[in-house]
Formats: sequence, structure tokens, C-alpha cells
Amino acid sequence: MGVVIIRNPVAGGARHRSRWPSVLSAFQQTFDDLVVQESRSGVDARRLALEAANAGATLVIAAGGDGTISDVVDGILSSDRPDSPLAFLPLGTGSDFVRNFDLPQDPQVLAERIAAARPRQIDAARLIASSADGKEVRRHFVNIASLGISGEIVECVNAPGARWLSGPARFLVHSLLAILRYKPYRFEVLVDGHKVHTGSLALVAIANGGWFGGGMHVTPAADLTDGLFDVAVMREESVFGLIGLLRSLYSAGHIGHPQLSFHRGRQVECRPLDPARFPVEVDGEQPITGAFVAEILPGALTIKV
Repeated sequence: MGVVIIRNPVAGGARHRSRWPSVLSAFQQTFDDLVVQESRSGVDARRLALEAANAGATLVIAAGGDGTISDVVDGILSSDRPDSPLAFLPLGTGSDFVRNFDLPQDPQVLAERIAAARPRQIDAARLIASSADGKEVRRHFVNIASLGISGEIVECVNAPGARWLSGPARFLVHSLLAILRYKPYRFEVLVDGHKVHTGSLALVAIANGGWFGGGMHVTPAADLTDGLFDVAVMREESVFGLIGLLRSLYSAGHIGHPQLSFHRGRQVECRPLDPARFPVEVDGEQPITGAFVAEILPGALTIKV
């Protein structure tokens, strides 16, 4: 098997679907042995990536948004060939993870850049949680896992009725709607076994990359190759204070805010003090519920960008 594109056909809405023929043409001109496989769900994207890696694909390209990239990463890292190279074709709503790489917008230039790039290693991460029946659930991710107001926003953004908006506008509108209903959550957060917070807060971001939420630069110091998470803990309790704090994330103006603290470590554990209010999102999706442990996997993912 040669180069495999795993495409989410609904990613990014009508705008990206209309661009797809020209994008595909550019990649076909660059890669002679190209195969395109379309996913029907996150589980399907994970399966396709696992099968492509196991079949010896020389390159897997995730075509979609952050959720598609995360699912493909999970498939590759769960395969018998976890060092299979991965590239990105950003077609999603937020496309936050690819902001870490400053990729060209022109599809022909992007295809040529991917073809010429040398494989290199970056960090990935793994979540360990429990299902409703008590079984252990493991899930790889590559950008940011967060909980609190962000989990509620992602649930709204991914709802079928939200599809009339696209890109950052969808995140902005549903962020405002979620904030208007906001009441603080109650979590316990441990970094490398040390308790860094217990009690009320708005949001915890466990970051490998720097951006989430359609362009919010929540962890500007994040480094994909340092073997550490950057953990942002927001303790803001008022609606108006939260609006100002979230707005400042787009310009990284939140650094130094008195209700925000940053921590670094290899393992993060999050426990709900109120299990009924524990919304979690992972790379823009919601694959788990309940308490979890996040572990950094230094150099686990091979990319070509």
C-alpha cells in the first residue's frame, strides 16, 4: 500500500466540500500511488488508519479537522506499525492542531511540501479512563484534552443544528451561548502526582499543542517535542470575567491573569468533585466521560509536514 488519504467527507461543511475536487487533483498530481478512503465516523477513521498502517502504507494523510486527525493518530498508534508517517490536510471547522505547523493554504504547495518533507518525531498523548461498566478505556490524542466550559462548547459545536455556521464563527457563537449558562465546575487536578487545584474552576486544558477552540492560543509555550504537557487551569467564576478571559485567549493576552495558572508535567489526573457536571473534550470530540489520567508519549508520532 502506498499513500493513503483518510478523508472525513463532512468536515468543514459545504465550503470545504466544494474545494475537495481541486484539492484531490493537486495531491493526485504529486503522489502517483494515492488511495482515498472516506470515513463515516470517528470509529471508522480510526479503523481505516489502523488498517492502512498495518498494511504498510508509506504515508497516511488525515483530511479533515482536529477530530479526524485525532482519530487517525489513535488508529496509527494502536497499530502494529505505530511509526507509520502521518501528514495533515486541514479541512475542518477549527483546524487548531495544524496551527502548530504553519502549513501553506495552496493545496499544490502543501502536497509538494509533504512529499519533500523528512519524517520527524513529535509527542502524542494517551488518555486512560473507565467506561460505564467499569472497563478500562484508552484513547490517544495529539493536541489538547480539556474539561469544563470547553467540553460544553464542543458538545454544542458538534450538534447537528450547529452546522449552519462554519469555522471560528461556530466556536464563537456557541462559546457565548455556553457562557451565558455558565456555573463553575468542581474538579480535582493533579500533575505528576501533585495536587495543583481542588474546588471550583471554569476550565482545565491539558495541552500538547498550543491552540484549541477555533484559534484560542491557550498554551503559548507548548512544545510538541519537549516530552511534557502544558496545563492551564482557569479558576474564573463570574460570567463577565469568563467572557473577558476567553476573549483574551485569541491573542494570548491571558498570560499573567490572576485567575489562571500554568503547570508542566508528564502525567495529569482529573477527578470530578461533582460527577454530574464533568464535560470532557479531546481534540474537539467527546470520546470519554468521567475521571481520567492523561500521559504524554514523548516522540511517539512520526509526521511529514
